[in-house]
Amino acid sequence: MEKKLTKRQNEIVDAALHLIAEKGMSNFTIRHLSQALNITDAALYYHFQDKLEIVQALVSRFESSADELPPRTGWAAVEAALNHRVELVLAQPDLARVLFAEELFQKDPEVEQMLFGMMQRHHKVMLIHFKEAISNGEIRDDIPMDTLFRMVLGPLRLLIKQWGMSHGAFDLRRERGKLLTSLKTVLSKNQ
Repeated sequence: MEKKLTKRQNEIVDAALHLIAEKGMSNFTIRHLSQALNITDAALYYHFQDKLEIVQALVSRFESSADELPPRTGWAAVEAALNHRVELVLAQPDLARVLFAEELFQKDPEVEQMLFGMMQRHHKVMLIHFKEAISNGEIRDDIPMDTLFRMVLGPLRLLIKQWGMSHGAFDLRRERGKLLTSLKTVLSKNQ
């Protein structure tokens, strides 16, 4: 369960997200973060034990935002989850350059493991929705579940990464719509 962050802790997490997006994980230090916030290192330590706890708060915030989705089942739930990811990135563009860029964390095993755990939890939830969509006759039943997960989430991750790397050079909502339409066509039971 996510602990509720104070206003100041949320400001610190926002600044950390921006710092990681701009300078990379290797330059994300307590000193750099406190300088960006114009506070002392001690003031930052008052709010968080260490930089890992800050990254945990960032990941937790991203992950818990999915709890805000209205309940849906089947393909509608899959679409809602993908739409939600895009809206999160549009609201906080730095997310596209941080959470969808695991290579930033490869030299930090604790953070890498945290992100892998989040990915596994998303995988588990999406498999439930895929099973519902198959049961409802909304999508084909001849694709292995893990492959289905990669077929749906992989293109979205690539789309978000391209949008982030291009600094928002295209309409992400429109491209998301085209992607969802194409996925639905390819995965349709009538294929």
